[in-house]
Amino acid sequence: MRAAVTSGPGVIAVEAVPDPEPGPGDVVVDVGAVGLCGTDLHMFLGERHDTGFPLRQGHEVGGTIAALPPGYRGPLRVGQTVAVDPSLPCGSCRPCVRGAWSACRAFRAVGVALPGGLADRLVVPVEQLHAADGLTPVEAALVEPFSIAATAIARAELRGGERLLVIGAGPIGLAITVTAVAAGRPVMITDPLPARRALALDLGADAAADPAEEGAVAEWTGGEGADVVFEASGARAGLTAALAATGAGGRLVVVGVAAHELAVPVPRLLFDGISVVGARAGLFPEALRTVTANRAAVARFVSAEYPLVDVAAAFRHAIDRPAETVKVVVSC
Repeated sequence: MRAAVTSGPGVIAVEAVPDPEPGPGDVVVDVGAVGLCGTDLHMFLGERHDTGFPLRQGHEVGGTIAALPPGYRGPLRVGQTVAVDPSLPCGSCRPCVRGAWSACRAFRAVGVALPGGLADRLVVPVEQLHAADGLTPVEAALVEPFSIAATAIARAELRGGERLLVIGAGPIGLAITVTAVAAGRPVMITDPLPARRALALDLGADAAADPAEEGAVAEWTGGEGADVVFEASGARAGLTAALAATGAGGRLVVVGVAAHELAVPVPRLLFDGISVVGARAGLFPEALRTVTANRAAVARFVSAEYPLVDVAAAFRHAIDRPAETVKVVVSC
C-alpha cells in the first residue's frame, strides 16, 4: 500500500510499504481523510524532541471499516464510516486507574508513536473506532480536534450565565467556540489574524478582537474579566493574556501545546480564587454529537484539500499560509 513517510525535517514522500497486519482485536480501516494539525507540523519540521525519524504521521483520521476482528459481535460493521480515536493509554498506571487516562505515564498515539493515517489503510484496536454514520470521511477526521474541544469544555466545569473567552482562533480555539455556541454560551475570541476573527464571528462568537487591542476584553466583560478562559494559541503571549483576562473566581483552561512556563501569582489563587487546569486528549462521543449537529460550521474549517500524492504540498500549505488556513485535509 501507499504511505506518506516523513524521513527528516521538512522531508515527506509517498512510498510503497507493506500492508498492515492486524492483531487480535484489531480493525483494518480504509483511510478516507486526515487532517493536519499543529502537532503534525512541529513533528514534520523536526521540532518535537520526543519523536524521531522516519515517521508515519496523521492522527486526525476518518475512514471506512475494511475488516473487523474474527468473531467480533459489536455494533460496528464493514463499510461503516468511522472516526479514529488516536489516543492509546496503557489502562494500568495510576492515572489510568483513577480515570485520568490523558495523563497516562505510557501514553501513545496513532500518528505519533505509532504508524498514522497518512496511508491507504490503518490498523487500530476496535475500541478506538467511533461510528460516524451520516458523516463524510472529512467530517469524521475533524471529530478529533472537536474531541479536544469537548475535553476543554468538560474541564472548565461551566456554570450558568458564565462568559467564555477563547485565546487563539486556530482549529482548537474555533472548535471550542462552535461547541460553546452550540451550548448557548456567550463567547469572545481573540486572534491577531483578521480572517480568523471574521470566521469566529461567522461561527457564532459574540465578539472578536485583536490581542493587541487594549481594553477589548475588559469592555466585553464589564471590567470583571472572563469567567472561563481557554488558552488555545500555545503562544507565550497568549498564556500571559489568558491569565490576566481570567476574572475572580474564574477558571483558566490551557489547551494550546507549548513548552512555555506559566507564572501564576499566589494571590491570584488565594484571593481571586482562580483555578488553572490543562486539557489534552479528547472526548469522542461528545465531539461526534457536536460535529453531527453543526456540519455547516464544521465545513468552514477546511481551507484546502490535497490528495495523498501531494502530501508534501499539503504540509507546505499549512506551514506557509497561516493567514488563510484553518485546516488542511489530505484525502487518501
